[in-house]
Amino acid sequence: MVTPNIDKLADKSILFERAYVQYAVCSPSRTSLLTGRRPDTTHITDLESYFRYIGGNFTTIPQFFKNHGYKSISVGKIFHRGHDASGPGSGDDDVSWNEIIHAKSNAYYHGTGKSWEAVPADKLPLQDTVEANLVINKLREIAPNALLGEQQFFLGWGTHRPHLPFLFPEEFGALYEERNSLPRNPYVPNQMPTTAWSNWGELRTYDDIANIDDDQLGQINATLPNWKTKDLRHAYYSSVSHVDHEIGRVLDELELLGLAETTIIAYWGDHGWQLGEHSEWCKHTNFEIANRAPLMISIPELTDGGLRTDKLVEFVDIFPTLVEATDFSPMELCPEVSTDIKLCTEGTSLMPLVSDPKEASWKESVFWQYRRGGKICPDCAHITNTMGYTIRTDHYRFTEWTGITYLGGNDYEPNWDEQKDHPELYDLLLDPEENTNLYNDPDYTQIKNQLRIKL
Repeated sequence: MVTPNIDKLADKSILFERAYVQYAVCSPSRTSLLTGRRPDTTHITDLESYFRYIGGNFTTIPQFFKNHGYKSISVGKIFHRGHDASGPGSGDDDVSWNEIIHAKSNAYYHGTGKSWEAVPADKLPLQDTVEANLVINKLREIAPNALLGEQQFFLGWGTHRPHLPFLFPEEFGALYEERNSLPRNPYVPNQMPTTAWSNWGELRTYDDIANIDDDQLGQINATLPNWKTKDLRHAYYSSVSHVDHEIGRVLDELELLGLAETTIIAYWGDHGWQLGEHSEWCKHTNFEIANRAPLMISIPELTDGGLRTDKLVEFVDIFPTLVEATDFSPMELCPEVSTDIKLCTEGTSLMPLVSDPKEASWKESVFWQYRRGGKICPDCAHITNTMGYTIRTDHYRFTEWTGITYLGGNDYEPNWDEQKDHPELYDLLLDPEENTNLYNDPDYTQIKNQLRIKL
């Protein structure tokens, strides 16, 4: 992809080449990242539940810095916005911020109901352009006091692309004139459990997709025609390049204001994205491509020359990293049950990897999950009868589709003795695209059992 500004940021950051979210959909992933706790602790597995109501009154990253005297500012999409998902007021977990800023709805182009659009100049601007302007204006406002050391700041800026619909100024489409890119593995893995499949309903709601004459779309191994696949992949790349341009404008302003040398920058995405691989689209699965996401952190003086690490990291690691990078005392590790503890983490600070990207004692596995099945509690949108729990090591990805036991209230736990479907085991050294499930291969029985115990 053409991303000169993100690449420039990477040149002065530590780039985590294998970073994984805890849940491949927006609100659960963001809530986990922003609280430093896993989805079974936050209880957020959907887009309609608020962690402070059903998980606990946990301190978030912006709230931590606000509580320590920083001015905490939100621009765009940080939490999954809405009263159901992120509480009363503006619906942005308002307690976390001193100031919340969004572009006015009538200030940008919204699209026409199609899954993608190359937007001509006379219909611009797009939302991310407007909100990049708001970030720039806010930086200009807070810079004088920040430079004098009178008011430190935490500014969270969340872009809306490359989320669907893929809207981008048409000039960015010209960066990818060749549209013959198709996924190498447009089929489900051999021996895939049916429970692992997502019918990509999010994409099928758009007019141009719904109008395709194929009643099998969304079924296993039924994907979009090649021409539409090429269009969507081209639009996704173009949308990424547009966002890169807006990021570049903000980073240039940070330099111009003299703030770059003293500002830590964390760059992340809330999940991966499937563009026809395994006949899948969007996220909503436990596949590697849906859960691996971009992550880099720029820490002045410590990462100026650019660092890379291929160690396994996960997004619950971000909160304790930012706390330690700003010279606060390290966060305490959460106990097994932390509902009543406002501040703790279920992650690990990444600062040892800043000191040594090849740190030998680093964690050997990371974890994520995704739910399936129907509700088992009429008033609990977040509890369904099946959860796909995943462990990922250097060599393997293992997923077990287990039943869920309702414990009353908002609580639940996995029932490891109740298997809802057969498991998944992929040898990622031999099969990095996860095309063959080895769960039933006798040569891998010992590995499968070892991973199940760890999971």
